Amino acid sequence: MKTTKVKQKLFYASLLLFFLSIHSISFSQYWQQEVDYTLHVTLNDKSNRLYGDVSFVYTNHSPDDLKEMYIHVWPNAYKNGSSALAKQLAHEGKKDLLSKDTTDLGWMENLDFKINGNKAKWNFDPKNPDIVILTFETPLKSGSALTVSTPFAVKIPSGEISRMGHIKQSYQITQWYPKPAVYDAKGWHPIPYLNQGEFYSEFGSFDVSITLPKNYIVGATGVLQNQEEIRYLDSIATATAANITELIALPAGEIRDSFPVSSTESKTLRYIQNNVHDFAWFADKRFKVLKGEVSLPISKRKVTSWALFTPANALQWQHAIEYINDGTFYYSKWNGDYPYDAVTAVDGTISAGGGMEYPMVTVIGNSSTKEELEVVIVHEVGHNWFYGILGSNEREHGWMDEGMNTANEMRYVLTKYPDNTRMSDMFAGGRLHMNNLDHHDLGDIMYRFMAVTGMDQPIETPSPLFSSANYGGIMYQKTGLVFQYLRGYLGDNLYDQCMQKYYETYKFKHPYPEDMQRIVEGVSGKKLDWLFKDLIQTTEVLDYKISKAKLLEASNTYNVRVKNKGNIRGPIGVSALDKDGVSLETQWTPANERKSTLTFSNDSKLKEFAIDPTRIIPEINRDNNRIDITKRMFRKAEPLSFEFGIGDHEADKNNVFWMPIMAFNHSDRALLGVAFHNFGIPFKSFQYFFAPMYSFGRNNLGGILEMSKTCFPKHGPRFVKVGLSVKSFGLSEDPKNSTQTFFAAATPYVNLNLVPKCTPRGFSHDLMLKLLARMDEYGFDRTQEYGAKLTHTIGVTRTHFGYQGQVQLEGVHGSSQQVFMRSYVSRVSATQQFSVNYLRKNMERSVKLRLYGAYNLLYNPASTGYNPYGRYDISMFGSAGYQDVFAENYYFNRSSITGYQYNDDMGGFRTASDYLKMSGYWAASTNLTVQLPVKPNIFVAFADFGVYDNGIGVATLYNAGLGINISDVFGLYFPLVQSNSMGDLYSNYVRSVRLTLKLNPFNFPIKVANLLNR
Repeated sequence: MKTTKVKQKLFYASLLLFFLSIHSISFSQYWQQEVDYTLHVTLNDKSNRLYGDVSFVYTNHSPDDLKEMYIHVWPNAYKNGSSALAKQLAHEGKKDLLSKDTTDLGWMENLDFKINGNKAKWNFDPKNPDIVILTFETPLKSGSALTVSTPFAVKIPSGEISRMGHIKQSYQITQWYPKPAVYDAKGWHPIPYLNQGEFYSEFGSFDVSITLPKNYIVGATGVLQNQEEIRYLDSIATATAANITELIALPAGEIRDSFPVSSTESKTLRYIQNNVHDFAWFADKRFKVLKGEVSLPISKRKVTSWALFTPANALQWQHAIEYINDGTFYYSKWNGDYPYDAVTAVDGTISAGGGMEYPMVTVIGNSSTKEELEVVIVHEVGHNWFYGILGSNEREHGWMDEGMNTANEMRYVLTKYPDNTRMSDMFAGGRLHMNNLDHHDLGDIMYRFMAVTGMDQPIETPSPLFSSANYGGIMYQKTGLVFQYLRGYLGDNLYDQCMQKYYETYKFKHPYPEDMQRIVEGVSGKKLDWLFKDLIQTTEVLDYKISKAKLLEASNTYNVRVKNKGNIRGPIGVSALDKDGVSLETQWTPANERKSTLTFSNDSKLKEFAIDPTRIIPEINRDNNRIDITKRMFRKAEPLSFEFGIGDHEADKNNVFWMPIMAFNHSDRALLGVAFHNFGIPFKSFQYFFAPMYSFGRNNLGGILEMSKTCFPKHGPRFVKVGLSVKSFGLSEDPKNSTQTFFAAATPYVNLNLVPKCTPRGFSHDLMLKLLARMDEYGFDRTQEYGAKLTHTIGVTRTHFGYQGQVQLEGVHGSSQQVFMRSYVSRVSATQQFSVNYLRKNMERSVKLRLYGAYNLLYNPASTGYNPYGRYDISMFGSAGYQDVFAENYYFNRSSITGYQYNDDMGGFRTASDYLKMSGYWAASTNLTVQLPVKPNIFVAFADFGVYDNGIGVATLYNAGLGINISDVFGLYFPLVQSNSMGDLYSNYVRSVRLTLKLNPFNFPIKVANLLNR
């Protein structure tokens, strides 16, 4: 009896678990919503407006009951400065929506939403004027549908702002109708329109009728239903093909802006299409037409191809059908057949990059060469697969469309043009030592440039959070490289099987990254966390080296040992090469191993072993990838290659670039020498610049040595840069007696970039420690100085304002050999700079306020210590050459105490004055700079105010005037008012003019790093 009861309980428990599991499975099954549109729209090309109505049936296939719906009304993004688009553009320095008058702006109006014919309750999202929230009176049940309808009118914005717009009477009508946001298993996805950051939309059907003047030619999503219009397009295509030579010969300047008068008659074109998630159309009265056909590689089904272009671009577009057809063919071959009946490319006027994709139609910006046009057309046509058919969330996972598409684009160019030198051609036709660099190398160098500066972001970063440089260099190019790497590892056949399975499983659906990983791992039979987790979700780098190659005479084979120096344990390809670089054998190491040993046959032609000789793996360092078995010594050393100027770093050479260099200063007069450096493309983690120069003024040597090593810790700082700067130049006020008068300064330093990877754009954070060892030789005396300086800097750049704060602690010990004097100096200082933009006469200018304060901690200027001309004092006018103790800047005259050139630090007064306006105790100042609303943007008004302890009491200074400032590098200031304590302004006015010049090109990498984070 007891046993029976136990069995019954187990039975019922099992039954309950069964039904629970069935319930769980049913709700974990894939589902997606469906939206079926009917649209009518009329174009008024006199007022540049659209008038229309939309009705869509929304079917709720989710397991949830919906209480509301989010609807995108994206034309409102162009309305004013409150939209997310306006803020993003302003952050990028584009103030279109802040400075444009209303004729250039755009918006959507006349909205009156109804649900199933009844007036609906709706309101705009308080934070986003381009999102509407539609509230249901009763929840939309799972499995039910409703009909939403509304009239609408659109003021079409200028096409210079973003994707939607017009340039005169050329129209790009995109994101133009009310469109519900996606609701999926992760909830609602309402997204404001952005320039950087694309879309996510529901699949369904479209039935669209467009009314416009009769002489417009239209390219659109969908299949045209008007037979008369089809015959009309066919006739234009026939005429265009017959007259293409004459079109090319037409002078572009005369025909580019020549718009025919609009017909007084109108026409209504109807397009229908299933299984798409957007509808775009483009209209221009100037369009010429080419028509073609492509047979798909798998089904052999025929697809009609169309190219619509303006006569001005006929030279580049004459082969556009070839590009459209080839792109459609290869993408179908590698991923799966194109499912639609037509594919169209349109010559447009867009600001959003080289091209922009929409289902079945793509718009292409101006291209300077046919090679450039082909790549852009193929890339945009390819988006029919990666965006159009595989409808991933572009805003959150942009790599799933842009990056995957770039991988196919790279493969297309390599397949069709295996010997291409596309990147070399971009650099003066292969000159500047940019030889044999192909289309793939362009992406490779873009990625490695970002990675070696430490400013790269993970591939899996939401599109709006990418810096502008990373948006292209990482989301597009690095993703393309990563999947080319996967293709090399799996081989073409297995890789294509993976992509085709992914396509067949998720076409017309919304895949997420985990869906792609599951498919690729399932088909390949390989665990790929090293790719989908490490390479895509982190900024860890690939870096492998060949540590040893040993001949095993018994088996006549080589054991090649490979070591992983990076933090990603992916597989790596190693090849045996002959003397011509031809691969004799290639093997791959297993994934997830730190050290691997591969066994190769000992071929008589064998010369060396190389990691990834074809450069398909996005490896950060290729200097340790080879071992030459024909050498007895230095088998891993690459041969030196001296090249003039600059070039790319070749994988099998140690490139040393050289160039003549000339300089000038007061003491040395002219200096002439040769600079040797490795500032190639991309940057290397170890950099050097060595420029010995002969001084004609001193008849002696001088010059510069700069060297640094950049490291990327796994935790903590974004990067650490350790470097050494050495400089030696003349010092004498009188060049005739300057042979033995010079200085030599060595400043080792450590710079930590503390910006976290996840930090929003426009933020900089650095900590630098700099040491000093310096000798000044005066012939009759020698001085020595040792010091240290710690500088902490934080900066923020936003749409309308900027901020930079700096705190500095420095100490210097100086001694004079001749007069036996010593000084111990330490100082703390702080600088705060604020900038605010203002608009006047449609010109954006800025107002900058600088606050400075400094206090000498351990130095008593009344002592008899070594302090020539107040060298260690706080200057109210900025540091002159003789106060540049750490040799951080370049001066035309370092020894002068009455010169014109000052650095804009310390008190920062914009008046040249004598060295007496200094303090050995403390000083504070305020500097105001206003950019004037005149052109060009170099003229400023300034005012300075300061107080300081001059040893007697507290002194006050002020001045004001006008000046010229160019990018904070060059400044020339003319005082108009100044305090009496600064002397008579006009007794020798030329002496009051102030020059600032920031000449330190070796700060360039740090400035680049901060710029790339914007």
